[in-house]
Amino acid sequence: MFFIYLSNYSWSQNVTIKGAIQDKETGINVIDVYVSIDKTNSHAHSDDKGNFLFVNMPFGKYDLEFEKAGYEKQVITTEAFSGDTINITVLLVSKSVNLNEIAIAADKPVSAASSTYISQSGFANRPKNSAQDLLRLVPGLFIAQHAGGGKAEQIFIRGFDCDHGTDIATFVDGMPVNMPSHGHGQGYADLHFLIPEVVEGMNVFKGTSSPLYGDFATGAAVGFKTYDSLPANLIQLETGSVPSTNAITSTRGLALMQLPIKNNRVSSYFAADVINNSGYFKINQDFKRANIFSKTTITLNENSRVQFSVSGFGSSWNASGQIPERAVAAGLISRYGSIDPNEGGTTQRNNYNLIYNAKLGSGEFETQAYVSTYRFKLFSDFTFFLNDSVNGDMIEQDDNRTVRGLNAKYTVGHKLFHMYNKFTIGAGFRSDDIENQLWHAPQRERLSATAHSNIHQRSNAIFLNEVFRFSSHFRIELGARYDYFIFDVEDLLPTDSVHTNYSGYNYQSAINPKLNLIYTVNDRLQFFFNTGSGYHSNDARSSVQDKKQHHLPIAVSSEIGTLFHIKNAVVSAAVWGMDLSNELVYVGDDGTTENKGASRRYGFDVSARTPLVPWLFLDLDVNMSQGRLIDTLFGYQKTTNYYIPLAPTLTSAGGLTVKVNGFEGGLRYRYMKDRPANESGTIIAHGYHVVDLTANYKTKHYKIGLVIENLLNTKWNEAQFDTETRLKNESKPVEELHYTPGTPFYAKLILGYMF
Repeated sequence: MFFIYLSNYSWSQNVTIKGAIQDKETGINVIDVYVSIDKTNSHAHSDDKGNFLFVNMPFGKYDLEFEKAGYEKQVITTEAFSGDTINITVLLVSKSVNLNEIAIAADKPVSAASSTYISQSGFANRPKNSAQDLLRLVPGLFIAQHAGGGKAEQIFIRGFDCDHGTDIATFVDGMPVNMPSHGHGQGYADLHFLIPEVVEGMNVFKGTSSPLYGDFATGAAVGFKTYDSLPANLIQLETGSVPSTNAITSTRGLALMQLPIKNNRVSSYFAADVINNSGYFKINQDFKRANIFSKTTITLNENSRVQFSVSGFGSSWNASGQIPERAVAAGLISRYGSIDPNEGGTTQRNNYNLIYNAKLGSGEFETQAYVSTYRFKLFSDFTFFLNDSVNGDMIEQDDNRTVRGLNAKYTVGHKLFHMYNKFTIGAGFRSDDIENQLWHAPQRERLSATAHSNIHQRSNAIFLNEVFRFSSHFRIELGARYDYFIFDVEDLLPTDSVHTNYSGYNYQSAINPKLNLIYTVNDRLQFFFNTGSGYHSNDARSSVQDKKQHHLPIAVSSEIGTLFHIKNAVVSAAVWGMDLSNELVYVGDDGTTENKGASRRYGFDVSARTPLVPWLFLDLDVNMSQGRLIDTLFGYQKTTNYYIPLAPTLTSAGGLTVKVNGFEGGLRYRYMKDRPANESGTIIAHGYHVVDLTANYKTKHYKIGLVIENLLNTKWNEAQFDTETRLKNESKPVEELHYTPGTPFYAKLILGYMF
């Protein structure tokens, strides 16, 4: 209300130029268009609604230039007089993509050098078997699969071993993916329900300085945006093989279909894919997955629209798990063998997502309602015969839940003194009703219950953000976010000498301020300063054990960065640091709480994109970080056992992309350096260097593709852990590195028909 009141101030000697950019053929909003004003240093980028804005401009005649890879450049001339507000609607005409244009219009950040929007053009020449693989496009983000392809991948970014999502928030069309108080791990984020071919783009924000993101957005937040309408119908078949197995190891069928609705206000499509993968291990992984997705967009009038999407997903698999180095060295099993052949699981998720958008005067309103039903069952054996020398230690983890949520956001432009600002207010509510179970279940047969509880978790949030536009060169984004959680746990196991009852109730909250400074020198150079606090919630079972603790564990981060152009190259660089107040984690594998205390991480990120010649494009990411356990928030490093286990220290990814007359190809590498696997640094997780190759040829209706993963057939460890285990024939346990081997040389053929 304060800012709306101040908006009555006027500044009659200046001009505001704003507008919306759409694809002329489809009517879809075009984001990340580079908008510049001829003979000035003023420029802007269209936002996620296709809107752009120039404020505090002197009156006169202007030539506005609109540029984006894949579209013809457009110039619009307009004349503005004193006090005018000019509204422009721009219709861009699509064309074939030129690699030189990709470099010019590459992934520009909104308010931080390390944050960006990654468009569909960045997906084409990357090996991908699921939407989880698309996360590898995020600079500095690495993933690891260690359960036959069915479990959510382990994620690494910015000095975090995020486990399966604890420190990276993920969303699909605004719907949260992370599962708090999950049976396997806090913040568990399984993206396998998302079909990668329906993804139009990804918003990436690192650190804690954006008020839009709350729980789990400590290391980063990634939002996937699906197509409103398909660029083309597609029928595609894929088949792959690891030559050493002498057999077909994977098959996939995909269908994308735009529904032929004779109403230009309605757009609807569906997508489906089916996967069958036996894998490259000695034990058949028997991985099966089926996905279906449908989205309908209804334009109610020129100012409002409704979108509804529904998806269904189910999968089952076997897994070879993590194997001990000593078993391979002694010849007990091969590198692709397993100690316990009974690992595996099943999972299902159904999503229903409704979004309403409306333009209200000079503002925009969006509200969202979503429901997810989810089932998860996982059989794992991490310690073999350490605890039960007769039956073995296999466990069963179950998570059954229903998630409901509401989000609302209102953004309005307003005048404040001599500035044309933008104010955003938003709120959200989420409800998780969960049943979690943990069983001792050798050979998938339940023997005894370790944990069984009903959890009712509620979260509420409100956030504010004001963009102060002091000029076309300098703006400040000042925001804050308030989050409030209620945890209600009902322990269903009887209390006895072995089991302590963990039933309880607690609430926790946090207020987190945010600040972003952006200075644009000219259209080739920008500087950023970002700081703020955020958090990741802890498992409800941990939270109710300390009923006096009513504060969410806080993470405080800062970042200084720049984005600049050198000829046709685009380079971004950022130096960052973060302190986290508590590494408290609920360990779903044994039903206990592990407290490592406070931590500190710092490092730098560098990304570069450039065309070497008109048909050859280079991209490169280098990310360095150091993580240490400290005594208290903003305190001193511990004197011993101060390493953060598995935290990445140096990662790099990059490659060459070729595009000539319908042919597209890519040669890419990914590198991760050795890093400590435990707090003392006595066990090291081995680094790796893997090279992948892709090649695609397209005509108007047909495409053929070849994907080769691990071109050099490197022996590398995808997932690694320091674990204490005992084998069947051993009298004493051994603590050492356990790993899941990475993919050997693998070739996949892709055939597609577009219409």
